[in-house]
Amino acid sequence: MRADLAGLTAHELSAWLAAEVGHAPRFHRALFTQIMTIGRWDPSVLPLWREAESTRPGVIARLETLATAQQMPRIVHRLAVTDRAHGSTVKMSLGLADGHRVESVLIPMHGSRHRTICVSSQVGCAMGCGFCHTASMGLIRQLAAHEIIGQVLALADAIGQPPRSVVFMGMGEPLDNPAAVAQAVRVLRDPAGLCLASRHITVSTVGRVEALRRWAELGLSGVNLAVSLFAADDDLRNELMPVNRRGGLAALRAALGQVPLKRGRHILLSVVVIPGVNDGAREVAALATWVAGLPVLVNLIPYNPIPSRSWRAPTSDEIAALRTRLERLGVAVRLRATKGDAVMAACGQLGDPRLRPQRSVG
Repeated sequence: MRADLAGLTAHELSAWLAAEVGHAPRFHRALFTQIMTIGRWDPSVLPLWREAESTRPGVIARLETLATAQQMPRIVHRLAVTDRAHGSTVKMSLGLADGHRVESVLIPMHGSRHRTICVSSQVGCAMGCGFCHTASMGLIRQLAAHEIIGQVLALADAIGQPPRSVVFMGMGEPLDNPAAVAQAVRVLRDPAGLCLASRHITVSTVGRVEALRRWAELGLSGVNLAVSLFAADDDLRNELMPVNRRGGLAALRAALGQVPLKRGRHILLSVVVIPGVNDGAREVAALATWVAGLPVLVNLIPYNPIPSRSWRAPTSDEIAALRTRLERLGVAVRLRATKGDAVMAACGQLGDPRLRPQRSVG
């Protein structure tokens, strides 16, 4: 049986190796550590596996015929933008084994030397949100767990330090690819590997209600949940977020109410603010009513212009005024600064519609 080694936890990798090539657990741990440290596997340079080869010639060759971990994403292009307030934001284009590309982003964290790694979960996206550049690509294919982990390892290697936090906010809808995303989260949290705390992992969704109802079943309990709401009015949300037509805001609210949360934790509700579209008095009042009673924190995100739309970004004064209006209505609000918009690396700007083939695959 073939396996994509970077998409396996330490236990899964050990079980696979034991069944396919044998040897003691220490051999398995050495290989897992190598993958999680340098982002690839090369048993020939590991002392234990050289020992195994000397006693069982051909074991490394057999491993190489069975495993596909060398098909990891590779950085093929990078763009960076630096500002005094936020530091350097870097957008990376990564090539996949089949020739497709995805984009990932290194996001500086205020007051810290650490950077958040933003990963993609699909090549393109099928959700069709009207304020998102990736939506113009359509869905080309799903990413496998090892391709998601591969982005993390490639970017971590590029900055020379392990990741502290990972957000599933790149290309694609994570809950449209729940099995691979859930598996990637298991690998990220594995104590034997990257060992990320659940609170340092965020999965963002446009509101795939059926997957939200399975949040705990998928093994995502404890991971931060971010939901792109945009508006609390069905007509407006239907227009710019087609996913809303599948059940509407009532179904989404009910699903969010069932998501298990640890004490003191909140669901992040992301509202991309577009002046004159979703920041009027009616929209603000509807949002305040909709969130009442839910354990949520509203993230106000300035709209980042994309080529296919003529909307403008809100000014800092407009965002501040909207925050004040919501807070007066009892809504917990946080402002999220735009980072990387100069290189199309900000929220909603990833992907290149020109990369879409004539016929989608997968």
